Amino acid sequence: MNTPQRLFALVVVLIGCAVVSLMAGVHWMSPADIGHAFWMPSATNVDDLVIRTTRLSRTVLAIVVGASLAVAGGILQTLTLNPLASPGILGINAGALLAVVLIATIDSVAAHLSPYIGAFVGAAVAAAVVWRLASYRQTAAPLHLILAGAALAALFGAISQALLVIDQHGLDTVLFWLAGSVAGRSLDTVWPLIAVAIIGLLVGIPLLRDLNLLATGNTVAAAAGLRLRRLQMLAMGVIVLLAGASVAMAGNVVFIGLVVPHIARRLLGADHRIWLPGAALIGMILTLMADVAARLLMAPSEVPIGVMTALIGAPVFIALVRRQGRGHA
Repeated sequence: MNTPQRLFALVVVLIGCAVVSLMAGVHWMSPADIGHAFWMPSATNVDDLVIRTTRLSRTVLAIVVGASLAVAGGILQTLTLNPLASPGILGINAGALLAVVLIATIDSVAAHLSPYIGAFVGAAVAAAVVWRLASYRQTAAPLHLILAGAALAALFGAISQALLVIDQHGLDTVLFWLAGSVAGRSLDTVWPLIAVAIIGLLVGIPLLRDLNLLATGNTVAAAAGLRLRRLQMLAMGVIVLLAGASVAMAGNVVFIGLVVPHIARRLLGADHRIWLPGAALIGMILTLMADVAARLLMAPSEVPIGVMTALIGAPVFIALVRRQGRGHA
């Protein structure tokens, strides 16, 4: 199977997963029910309401979050030249969580700022601080980015825990971001974040060719005429838009940004113009299936989607670490 055929197969699988996501739940719907809900909806039909509100919103969110995290992780791995990098390593998740904790524990802030917007702002500020720390000596070296992100994530995490210990009433609000979930959100509420994620995906398209050069190493890329500083800033901006919006919409959904780029590269090759769009498709598929599994594993209760993606991603992460260790040896 050649590369175009593999991409087409991924699109077909994605459509199938989206249909399953609309069908799955404590009460299973049929494809006929889904067609009726979209083409002949009735205001008094409970199944139509469930599909058009609850299941449609979480399906759309899973698709957007999966694509955003996968692309953000892929760009970050190329930017840092580190195959174990992911959006969380820059402190983006920790920054978003700290913003949500502040909103939950400080009434004057909560009165003026939505937790969703606050999470995005916190993620963006965290990434900006990491970039500033890493580029203090005129260049953002890959190792500097990783170290600055890890340090800032630890600091933000400690502050968040301290605030929650002082005011435990905010813990219920924060649990959603800690565990990760695409349930319970209305599209009317999060559509600005969806728009931000789509903008981030579109802005990333012109960078694909330059990312191919960057993947060869900073020295080779600079010798080829690539403006490293400009590309690094643009790539970081895309990562902030994608990862920040994803964390704000779904909380701490782990391992998608780490694992999916590796799967995409093995399946589609090393050309960013091919494997990054493929990573977006794979990220959508995995996030949709993780959400379906989260609904069914302990029905009628639900497992947080962050737990399901961790169950999938943790073994792959361990395998990657062991492979990197053997490579260095």
